[in-house]
Amino acid sequence: MDQMINTKLIKKLRNERAWSQEQLSSVSGLSLRTVQRIENEGRCSQESKKALASAFEIKAFELDIDQVSVNSIAANERGRKFGFAGAFIGLLGAYTGITMALVSGSINFSDAGLYYGSIGAFCGVCCAVIGTLSNKYRAGTA
Repeated sequence: MDQMINTKLIKKLRNERAWSQEQLSSVSGLSLRTVQRIENEGRCSQESKKALASAFEIKAFELDIDQVSVNSIAANERGRKFGFAGAFIGLLGAYTGITMALVSGSINFSDAGLYYGSIGAFCGVCCAVIGTLSNKYRAGTA
């Protein structure tokens, strides 16, 4: 069963010893791919966690990720999904309103095109901001 571990701590301990991932792999007895996966995903088996702890000469529980961080990451993912959903719903609503105005004759085609493009660009910027900020937040907590 995979467990969440503190990837920042693993990288920090590895860098303090000036070890490459290959050297950590050799010292811990884990494959290079396993070390890379652990550092990227933050998940590993109990045996891998024990091997890393032994290589760093620390207790295995010291590599555990803080539960508060896990909850923060989950909340960040929920916020990201709601942010993208809100941008999509706003885009859909705006496009519907513009289309209805176009069909009723309230606006002409050139204005509708301008409005469609503006709303699309605005939603694209909103999604870029949501993605960028959530990635920065995730990098700061994971």
